[in-house]
Amino acid sequence: MKKLTLLKIQLLAFIFSFLCASTPAYADLSTCTRLVVTGNAEYPPILWRDPNHPGKLIGVAVELLELSLMGTGIKVDARNRGVWARAQKEAKYGEIDMLAGAFITEQRQKYMDYIFPPFTNVPSVVWVVKGKEFEFNKWDDLGHKRGGTLLNNSFGQDFDQYAAKNLDIVSSATAERSFSMLIAERFDYVLYELYQGLTILEVSGLKDSVGYLKTPISVEGLYFTFSKKSGCNTQALRKYLGGRVKQLSDSKTFERLFDKYMQVWLESQK
Repeated sequence: MKKLTLLKIQLLAFIFSFLCASTPAYADLSTCTRLVVTGNAEYPPILWRDPNHPGKLIGVAVELLELSLMGTGIKVDARNRGVWARAQKEAKYGEIDMLAGAFITEQRQKYMDYIFPPFTNVPSVVWVVKGKEFEFNKWDDLGHKRGGTLLNNSFGQDFDQYAAKNLDIVSSATAERSFSMLIAERFDYVLYELYQGLTILEVSGLKDSVGYLKTPISVEGLYFTFSKKSGCNTQALRKYLGGRVKQLSDSKTFERLFDKYMQVWLESQK
């Protein structure tokens, strides 16, 4: 009995010492207890509007961020702030704390701090009407054609700079509109991320009409980012999140969440 009591005391002492050692580390992470997060609300299964909670966002990125913050006491408040261009503007002016998914560009780095490493890598491709495919092996092959994409979308710094100088690309407020204009032959091609394009075409009834060219225009890392004007943006929290994102990536958590939310997305569209 005495040995059992002694073991209990030792165990309680260990737990108490562990909590005492852990609490300061968590306390140093941030002065806030809630992160207001937004992003591209038309980016399933990574991020989209929650049909059961108007004004909220749901998806892989939200749960991955919640898992990264588990045990810290910091809550994730994922809000739908409208179109992607507005989400970026709110990050620029500090009206939200974080974006749940953004590619790196020089312009964005002026007003956001990126959490390294990326939580996934995303291929972006050239979408065309089936039967109207063309040869595409390099960016120059898009010359003399008219393209479309989502407003304020990025496909990496190098491609963005090349496209601004050499390509005729028109931006639309939504990806669905870009694909509709492709079907209407207003565009010769549309540039959009592979996974998100497939989900949109699946539920819009256009998957039999639109396909993609096999060579991607880019493969870019997708990152969590902090607004430089966020009061929650601290070096300690950025470092902590970077470590947790790496741990979760190494354990293939993103892939499991991707499969989960792809099914959630498809079910929500029935």
